[in-house]
Amino acid sequence: MASLPIFMTAVANSSDEPAFPLLFTWSTHEAQVKEVLVIPDDEWLELHRIEPNALDLDEQQLYEFGYEASDILAEWINEFDTDVIYALEPEPISLLIETVYDIKGMEPSFEVQSIHSWFEERDVDLDDALAEQGQTTPLHLLPPDELIIQLLQIAVEHGLIDPSDIPAIED
Repeated sequence: MASLPIFMTAVANSSDEPAFPLLFTWSTHEAQVKEVLVIPDDEWLELHRIEPNALDLDEQQLYEFGYEASDILAEWINEFDTDVIYALEPEPISLLIETVYDIKGMEPSFEVQSIHSWFEERDVDLDDALAEQGQTTPLHLLPPDELIIQLLQIAVEHGLIDPSDIPAIED
């Protein structure tokens, strides 16, 4: 089976000065979408606060439903057998990923590149593909899970991901 790309997005503690993640959403090599809330490290909260955000995530929700950095890293180390993942905004996503790794004294084993470049390398203009779908909402304004699903759908529609490479969902 071909290795499908991993697309990732995140919600940070602040849209103006992102310092740590509140939520990560990514696609797997099986074209599934995973989402995880991040329990903030005490060190992060000493220096920064959680500002109002589009998903209305607050500190209580993160502690109640979130996962610690070590749990998230264990999952990524197990899942991400790739040198590259792709994001709409690579620089802020890289910063948020590095923040999670840094708190555990580790470094990511992958780099984050632009999702636009992934599509361009395959002769697909992402903006044109979105227009063809009638998508009028800018990608960065979509909820994280919808953004990842939209990217996967465009990849399938343009033959960049073979539907036969996506495992059937068992009932």
